[in-house]
Amino acid sequence: MKATVLRNVRHKALIYVIVAVGLIWTLFPVYWMVKTSVTPDALMYDAKPKLLPTAVTGKHYSDLFHKTEFMTNIKNSLLVSLLATVISLVISIFGSYSLTRLKFRGRSFVTKSIIICYLMPAAVLFIPMYVLVSKLGFADNKYGLLIIYPTFIVPYCCYMLLSYFKAIPEALEEAALIDGCTRLQTLRKIILPLAAPGIAVVATFAFTMSWNEFLYALVVTTSPSQLTAMVGIASFKFSDSFIWGLLMSSSVIASIPALILYLGAQTFVIGGLADGGTKY
Repeated sequence: MKATVLRNVRHKALIYVIVAVGLIWTLFPVYWMVKTSVTPDALMYDAKPKLLPTAVTGKHYSDLFHKTEFMTNIKNSLLVSLLATVISLVISIFGSYSLTRLKFRGRSFVTKSIIICYLMPAAVLFIPMYVLVSKLGFADNKYGLLIIYPTFIVPYCCYMLLSYFKAIPEALEEAALIDGCTRLQTLRKIILPLAAPGIAVVATFAFTMSWNEFLYALVVTTSPSQLTAMVGIASFKFSDSFIWGLLMSSSVIASIPALILYLGAQTFVIGGLADGGTKY
């Protein structure tokens, strides 16, 4: 009996140690980013930096807010990411529902094409995309990104939502159709509530993909007032010179919206999974 208890204690202790090591490994870069963002320039380039800060300053954040246009870049990223997420979700929901519920010629081809589009590298398409956006009159305009982002967000969202919609029993829709609901009402009243956790996950990743996108934003936007947050962060690097205070402080600010979204989506997803289909 004692040997069994001791074995269980060792097993749990090993699990806790592994989790603790993984947590430290994951959070240490975040800690170092925050620490560097409040470290004075005089201590920034010490040959042997301290693990804990010996002095703290808010100068980097003050310079970021008052001497750069980074907050404008944050607003641009928020606007573009939210609009791209909403547009992509609307298209993906209707597309995924059609591919899982409606029977038409070429459905299998369209489904496979979605996967191929999702796997297409951005580096292959950024020149044609720039030419397209320029001819449409959106060169050096953040709204031009709303034409580009759905091209890789919609395939991802459709690919993910297909599995969620397939998991919903068709009998629920058939019962609603018998009761007089239209296809659109069935989608709104039955499919969307049951697939809400999946839609929340897809929306979170869609927002993250838009928020973190760098290549297209770098090519399409050039004016400081049109740059997104990721390009704004990169602008604090000049040749081989890095302005570490601004780089780290801007990185901290840029990580806050995504962090808030993940925390909110986590609560929603857990609640939706706990309710499941029994709520409806």
